[in-house]
Amino acid sequence: MKHRNPYSKIKPDLNKPYTTVYLIRHANPDYSLQEKLGDKNMPLSKEGIKQAKLLAKNLAKREIEKVYSSEFTRSKETAEFFAKELKTKTIINKRLNEIDWVNWHRIKYFNTCETRRPTRLKNYKELDAKLDKMQVKGRRLLWDIYRKNKSKRVALFCHGNIIKSIVTGVLNADVIGFLSLEIFQSSITKLIIDSKGYVKINHINEVSHLPKPPSEDLFITLLYE
Repeated sequence: MKHRNPYSKIKPDLNKPYTTVYLIRHANPDYSLQEKLGDKNMPLSKEGIKQAKLLAKNLAKREIEKVYSSEFTRSKETAEFFAKELKTKTIINKRLNEIDWVNWHRIKYFNTCETRRPTRLKNYKELDAKLDKMQVKGRRLLWDIYRKNKSKRVALFCHGNIIKSIVTGVLNADVIGFLSLEIFQSSITKLIIDSKGYVKINHINEVSHLPKPPSEDLFITLLYE
Protein backbone atom coordinates (compact mmCIF):
# COMPACT_ATOMS: atom_id res chain seq x y z
CA MET A 1 0.00 0.00 0.00
CA LYS A 2 1.33 3.44 -0.94
CA HIS A 3 1.71 5.77 2.01
CA ARG A 4 0.17 9.21 1.66
CA ASN A 5 1.46 12.31 3.34
CA PRO A 6 -0.72 15.30 4.38
CA TYR A 7 0.09 17.08 1.10
CA SER A 8 -0.90 14.28 -1.26
CA LYS A 9 -4.23 15.87 -2.20
CA ILE A 10 -2.93 19.34 -2.99
CA LYS A 11 0.33 18.12 -4.57
CA PRO A 12 2.26 21.34 -3.99
CA ASP A 13 5.03 22.35 -6.35
CA LEU A 14 8.48 22.74 -4.88
CA ASN A 15 8.61 26.47 -5.46
CA LYS A 16 12.28 27.11 -4.84
CA PRO A 17 14.31 29.09 -4.05
CA TYR A 18 13.15 29.56 -0.51
CA THR A 19 13.52 32.64 1.68
CA THR A 20 14.33 31.96 5.32
CA VAL A 21 13.37 34.47 7.99
CA TYR A 22 14.61 34.06 11.56
CA LEU A 23 12.57 35.97 14.16
CA ILE A 24 14.87 36.45 17.13
CA ARG A 25 13.80 37.88 20.45
CA HIS A 26 16.45 40.00 22.17
CA ALA A 27 18.49 38.61 25.06
CA ASN A 28 17.78 39.46 28.70
CA PRO A 29 17.78 43.24 29.39
CA ASP A 30 18.87 44.98 32.58
CA TYR A 31 15.45 45.72 34.08
CA SER A 32 17.06 47.61 36.99
CA LEU A 33 17.77 50.45 34.53
CA GLN A 34 14.29 50.59 33.02
CA GLU A 35 12.99 53.35 35.28
CA LYS A 36 16.12 55.47 34.77
CA LEU A 37 16.61 54.98 31.01
CA GLY A 38 13.14 54.04 29.81
CA ASP A 39 12.02 50.87 28.09
CA LYS A 40 13.52 51.77 24.70
CA ASN A 41 17.03 52.47 26.04
CA MET A 42 17.35 49.56 28.46
CA PRO A 43 20.63 47.69 27.70
CA LEU A 44 21.39 43.99 28.08
CA SER A 45 22.15 42.61 31.52
CA LYS A 46 25.32 40.62 32.23
CA GLU A 47 23.28 37.46 31.71
CA GLY A 48 21.86 38.94 28.51
CA ILE A 49 25.35 39.55 27.13
CA LYS A 50 26.23 35.90 27.76
CA GLN A 51 23.01 34.83 26.01
CA ALA A 52 23.70 37.10 23.03
CA LYS A 53 27.18 35.66 22.54
CA LEU A 54 25.86 32.10 22.61
CA LEU A 55 23.02 33.08 20.28
CA ALA A 56 25.52 34.59 17.82
CA LYS A 57 27.45 31.30 17.67
CA ASN A 58 24.23 29.39 17.01
CA LEU A 59 23.21 31.74 14.21
CA ALA A 60 26.68 31.71 12.65
CA LYS A 61 26.01 28.15 11.45
CA ARG A 62 22.93 29.16 9.42
CA GLU A 63 24.40 31.03 6.43
CA ILE A 64 22.45 34.19 7.25
CA GLU A 65 23.12 37.02 4.81
CA LYS A 66 21.44 40.06 6.33
CA VAL A 67 20.79 41.34 9.86
CA TYR A 68 17.91 43.62 10.89
CA SER A 69 17.12 45.05 14.30
CA SER A 70 14.54 47.24 15.99
CA GLU A 71 15.54 50.64 17.36
CA PHE A 72 15.46 49.40 20.95
CA THR A 73 18.85 49.13 22.68
CA ARG A 74 18.38 45.55 23.90
CA SER A 75 17.56 44.41 20.39
CA LYS A 76 20.43 46.34 18.76
CA GLU A 77 22.95 45.03 21.28
CA THR A 78 21.79 41.45 20.76
CA ALA A 79 22.05 41.89 16.98
CA GLU A 80 25.51 43.46 17.15
CA PHE A 81 27.12 40.36 18.63
CA PHE A 82 25.94 38.38 15.63
CA ALA A 83 26.66 41.15 13.11
CA LYS A 84 30.29 41.21 14.28
CA GLU A 85 30.43 37.43 13.92
CA LEU A 86 29.05 37.79 10.41
CA LYS A 87 31.23 40.85 9.68
CA THR A 88 28.28 42.85 8.44
CA LYS A 89 26.25 45.88 9.49
CA THR A 90 22.95 45.80 11.31
CA ILE A 91 20.05 47.40 9.44
CA ILE A 92 17.80 49.33 11.83
CA ASN A 93 14.09 49.07 11.05
CA LYS A 94 11.65 50.84 13.36
CA ARG A 95 8.86 48.55 12.18
CA LEU A 96 10.54 45.86 14.31
CA ASN A 97 10.05 47.94 17.47
CA GLU A 98 8.12 46.41 20.33
CA ILE A 99 4.33 46.67 20.11
CA ASP A 100 2.65 47.96 23.23
CA TRP A 101 0.14 45.53 24.71
CA VAL A 102 -1.18 46.19 28.21
CA ASN A 103 -4.32 44.06 28.10
CA TRP A 104 -2.99 40.85 29.62
CA HIS A 105 -5.64 38.38 30.73
CA ARG A 106 -5.82 34.87 32.05
CA ILE A 107 -8.32 32.92 30.03
CA LYS A 108 -9.13 29.20 30.10
CA TYR A 109 -8.64 27.68 26.65
CA PHE A 110 -11.02 24.87 27.56
CA ASN A 111 -13.87 27.36 28.08
CA THR A 112 -13.33 29.33 24.90
CA CYS A 113 -15.26 27.82 22.03
CA GLU A 114 -15.74 30.44 19.32
CA THR A 115 -19.35 31.24 20.21
CA ARG A 116 -18.56 31.82 23.90
CA ARG A 117 -15.31 33.78 23.62
CA PRO A 118 -16.95 37.23 23.60
CA THR A 119 -18.61 36.43 26.94
CA ARG A 120 -15.62 34.64 28.50
CA LEU A 121 -13.06 37.40 27.85
CA LYS A 122 -13.87 40.96 28.77
CA ASN A 123 -13.62 43.29 25.77
CA TYR A 124 -12.96 40.31 23.49
CA LYS A 125 -14.08 42.08 20.32
CA GLU A 126 -12.08 45.21 21.12
CA LEU A 127 -8.92 43.24 21.93
CA ASP A 128 -9.30 40.98 18.89
CA ALA A 129 -9.69 44.05 16.67
CA LYS A 130 -6.50 45.51 18.17
CA LEU A 131 -4.68 42.24 17.48
CA ASP A 132 -5.99 42.27 13.89
CA LYS A 133 -4.27 45.63 13.35
CA MET A 134 -1.05 44.32 14.89
CA GLN A 135 -1.16 41.24 12.66
CA VAL A 136 -1.70 43.42 9.58
CA LYS A 137 1.43 45.40 10.50
CA GLY A 138 3.34 42.18 11.04
CA ARG A 139 2.13 40.76 7.71
CA ARG A 140 3.16 43.92 5.83
CA LEU A 141 6.55 43.91 7.56
CA LEU A 142 7.14 40.26 6.67
CA TRP A 143 6.08 40.90 3.06
CA ASP A 144 8.48 43.82 2.78
CA ILE A 145 11.37 41.78 4.21
CA TYR A 146 10.53 38.89 1.86
CA ARG A 147 10.19 41.18 -1.17
CA LYS A 148 13.63 42.72 -0.56
CA ASN A 149 15.39 39.45 0.32
CA LYS A 150 14.02 36.74 -1.96
CA SER A 151 16.03 33.50 -1.81
CA LYS A 152 18.13 34.85 1.09
CA ARG A 153 18.43 34.04 4.78
CA VAL A 154 17.75 37.00 7.06
CA ALA A 155 17.68 37.55 10.81
CA LEU A 156 15.21 39.95 12.43
CA PHE A 157 16.20 40.89 15.98
CA CYS A 158 13.08 42.17 17.65
CA HIS A 159 10.61 41.65 20.50
CA GLY A 160 8.08 39.24 21.90
CA ASN A 161 4.88 40.97 20.84
CA ILE A 162 5.94 41.59 17.24
CA ILE A 163 7.01 37.93 16.93
CA LYS A 164 3.72 36.80 18.46
CA SER A 165 1.82 39.07 16.07
CA ILE A 166 3.58 37.58 13.04
CA VAL A 167 3.23 33.97 14.20
CA THR A 168 -0.43 34.29 15.21
CA GLY A 169 -1.06 36.13 11.93
CA VAL A 170 0.34 33.19 9.94
CA LEU A 171 -1.78 30.82 12.05
CA ASN A 172 -4.83 33.11 11.74
CA ALA A 173 -5.19 32.95 15.52
CA ASP A 174 -7.34 35.34 17.50
CA VAL A 175 -6.54 37.14 20.76
CA ILE A 176 -6.90 33.87 22.72
CA GLY A 177 -4.05 32.42 20.68
CA PHE A 178 -1.98 35.57 21.19
CA LEU A 179 -2.45 35.45 24.98
CA SER A 180 -1.59 31.73 25.03
CA LEU A 181 1.75 32.08 23.19
CA GLU A 182 5.05 32.77 24.96
CA ILE A 183 8.25 33.79 23.16
CA PHE A 184 11.42 33.24 25.18
CA GLN A 185 14.20 35.81 25.37
CA SER A 186 17.13 34.89 23.10
CA SER A 187 14.91 32.42 21.21
CA ILE A 188 14.83 31.69 17.48
CA THR A 189 11.62 31.26 15.49
CA LYS A 190 12.08 30.14 11.89
CA LEU A 191 9.83 30.87 8.90
CA ILE A 192 10.26 29.45 5.40
CA ILE A 193 8.70 31.35 2.47
CA ASP A 194 8.68 29.82 -1.00
CA SER A 195 9.13 31.71 -4.28
CA LYS A 196 5.37 32.28 -4.60
CA GLY A 197 4.97 33.70 -1.11
CA TYR A 198 3.60 30.67 0.75
CA VAL A 199 4.71 30.73 4.41
CA LYS A 200 5.51 27.80 6.68
CA ILE A 201 6.43 28.01 10.36
CA ASN A 202 9.42 25.71 10.79
CA HIS A 203 9.83 26.05 14.54
CA ILE A 204 9.16 28.41 17.45
CA ASN A 205 11.31 29.18 20.50
CA GLU A 206 14.53 27.34 19.75
CA VAL A 207 16.93 27.93 22.67
CA SER A 208 19.41 25.06 22.17
CA HIS A 209 22.31 27.53 22.48
CA LEU A 210 21.50 28.40 26.10
CA PRO A 211 23.33 26.40 28.81
CA LYS A 212 20.08 26.09 30.75
CA PRO A 213 16.61 26.47 29.28
CA PRO A 214 14.27 29.31 30.35
CA SER A 215 11.92 28.64 33.21
CA GLU A 216 8.91 26.75 31.94
CA ASP A 217 6.77 28.24 34.71
CA LEU A 218 5.36 30.86 32.38
CA PHE A 219 2.51 31.63 34.73
CA ILE A 220 4.90 33.43 37.08
CA THR A 221 4.59 36.53 34.89
CA LEU A 222 0.94 36.71 35.89
CA LEU A 223 1.99 37.54 39.45
CA TYR A 224 2.78 41.04 38.27
CA GLU A 225 -0.68 41.82 36.94
